[in-house]
Amino acid sequence: MHVGLLQNAGNKRVPSISLCDIMYRNAGINFLNNTKYFIGIMKDFKQLITGLINAGTTKISLSKPFNKEVPANVRIRPVSIKGKTLYQVTTPIGDKRENTYKEIHENIGLTELSDKISAWFPAGYGQILIETADESYTMLAGRKGNVTVIKNKAVSKQSSVPAGMHNKEKQYLIKEGTYVPFLEDLGIMTKDGRIVKSKFDKFRQINRYLEFVDDILDKLPTDRKVTIIDFGCGRSYLTFALYYYLSVKNSRSIHIIGLDLKSDVIANCNRLRDKYGYDDLEFIQGDIEHFNNDTHVDMVISLHACDTATDYALFKGIKWNAEVIMAVPCCQHELNSVISGPEIDGVLQYGILKDRLSAVITDAMRANILKEWGYDTSVLEFIDMEHTPKNIMIRAVKKNGMTRNGISEKEERLEKLAGADITLKRLLENEKNDT
Repeated sequence: MHVGLLQNAGNKRVPSISLCDIMYRNAGINFLNNTKYFIGIMKDFKQLITGLINAGTTKISLSKPFNKEVPANVRIRPVSIKGKTLYQVTTPIGDKRENTYKEIHENIGLTELSDKISAWFPAGYGQILIETADESYTMLAGRKGNVTVIKNKAVSKQSSVPAGMHNKEKQYLIKEGTYVPFLEDLGIMTKDGRIVKSKFDKFRQINRYLEFVDDILDKLPTDRKVTIIDFGCGRSYLTFALYYYLSVKNSRSIHIIGLDLKSDVIANCNRLRDKYGYDDLEFIQGDIEHFNNDTHVDMVISLHACDTATDYALFKGIKWNAEVIMAVPCCQHELNSVISGPEIDGVLQYGILKDRLSAVITDAMRANILKEWGYDTSVLEFIDMEHTPKNIMIRAVKKNGMTRNGISEKEERLEKLAGADITLKRLLENEKNDT
């Protein structure tokens, strides 16, 4: 194998350095103290990549794709899982402008990683950035297959956490190590502020939820008390978290009402409320359909309300002209029982695919209706799919000056495709006819 590595120092060019001379130095790769290299004929590019990774890579990114058949960019970082070093490959799919964007994470070994990078570069991407703790290497692919390597100091400022630590501390809104009473009573935290290992997913879910709320805080009024209704609150760990974050930690003037059908759950939540002295938090037994509130409601929340209960929660939010509506739907059975159409018969014959298609179309209809009624609406991933399949959040924010736009052609086509509409649409039509 022959690889030409030429140092470029200004206009001065020096003779080629054999890759074999440098390949096994410094844990498999050593570019001496030179700045720029040109790689001409490269028969075994995989060997070079493997050597760089073994030298202590902290970050790899591929960008400038040559075609649309590969993701727009790829990010790679080392992770330590059960004492074994793997490499997490993150690739994006979808489009942020259409609310379809998400990232796919895959943990793989060194050999598979080298194979992937060799397949991607230089055939698919025009640039790779490989970083170690002290240095970075930028590889630029030419159209003729030549590769230029530029060596610099590390681009990213490295964390004090050693590279490859998979569970390094994240800056959560509720921090681990800070004792929060309701988290202890819910079995998530110990008295010394440590998170119970088996409950760490719940702890992450709480913080992820609060991040979504934090994003829209500026949409809620600050000149008066804010009223928030949490439909189907259940054990209310997210309701308590919301109150703690807004009232205790951020000193916002709020009144939160949690509603649930189960009397024993409500009694326990009110007992904990009294224990913590959360005076502006109350829990009421009742169902969403028949609940009414005398004061203006600023924010409506519905997390995992089953089937059409989500429609009633969204209906209440629209009817009350709430500034913010957040819902994580669950068990979308309504459309599943009536969905039909020759265009989708090939999907409907498979039960699990029928369930998922019904859920996707139902939530798309809900999001479209919220847009129709003057809300800036997003469909987001609530938490990672590995923790629960109920991971879609519909978040709608009422903008100043926004008015009802009328049913969109997209919504009409969805209803035609499914062969039916949903409860939310009928509730709003009935409300309009009654007024």
